[in-house]
Amino acid sequence: MIRTRTVLIAMLALLAACASNPWTVDIFKSPEVDVAGKRSFFYRPGEVAAPLVRQPKIVADTEARMRAAITGELLSKGYVEATAPAGADLVVSYQASGTSKFVESDQQRIGAPSPNAVLTPGNVRPPAASEVPPERSVLIIAVVVFAEDPASGRLAWRGLANLETRTSSTEALVRNVVDMARHVTQQFPARVTQ
Repeated sequence: MIRTRTVLIAMLALLAACASNPWTVDIFKSPEVDVAGKRSFFYRPGEVAAPLVRQPKIVADTEARMRAAITGELLSKGYVEATAPAGADLVVSYQASGTSKFVESDQQRIGAPSPNAVLTPGNVRPPAASEVPPERSVLIIAVVVFAEDPASGRLAWRGLANLETRTSSTEALVRNVVDMARHVTQQFPARVTQ
């Protein structure tokens, strides 16, 4: 009875974890570098592409929030932050970019409207069924968090997440980018002490 309850609680925890992680992360691990065996990291400020945020004040705020998200996750995994790249085992940074594309609206017209809807007095005539639906702008955001081996300069680990959004709010975009970076860094291997 107790075992069944324990299994049920574990399954619910796993389900809650899956539901709270909306992004699929594409991960690359270098076979030459044992990332989990490293002790320290140096955070190097990343890059935010201009289409996402253009104002210097917002870029600075985004950088501060990205640093807090990435370093916070790495510290919780047992790594120590170094003050200089020379004394660090890994150099960690990120890149965030966005591109716009136009897609057709979700409201596609299929067939003609009902005669009752068209012939009712006071109703505005709907567009013709042959009319092309309006286009909407969609922003595709990509966030990459990566760790380099400072000795060789080679990529040791990389995580990538993508998101399509229709929001035009700068604050919502920054919040999405920071959440994506946090989620990507959660996939970083935990430090293994020897």
